[in-house]
Amino acid sequence: MYNLQIRTQVKGDIQEIVDFYDTVSSKISDRFLDELYASWEAISENPALFQQKYKQTRVKYLRNYPFGVHYMVRDKTVIILAVIHTSRSPRKWQERS
Repeated sequence: MYNLQIRTQVKGDIQEIVDFYDTVSSKISDRFLDELYASWEAISENPALFQQKYKQTRVKYLRNYPFGVHYMVRDKTVIILAVIHTSRSPRKWQERS
């Protein structure tokens, strides 16, 4: 299992998403977080399993939400770079790598 390192900006990404879903339903935001944490677990177990999109950056898309977890692997550490909506420009997370 790989160690997870979550960048500070990612916490802001997640907070924006949760704040939005909370306006709709707290159950939806709770389910989003459950799915997000499950995706982090899957990534930490086998980071090479998910699609390499840009240079060394891979993306794991969430099943029931339109978001992708963008990450890179260094040694035995997975660095989470961004959690962003699939319709947003990839430049947002590319600035973080």
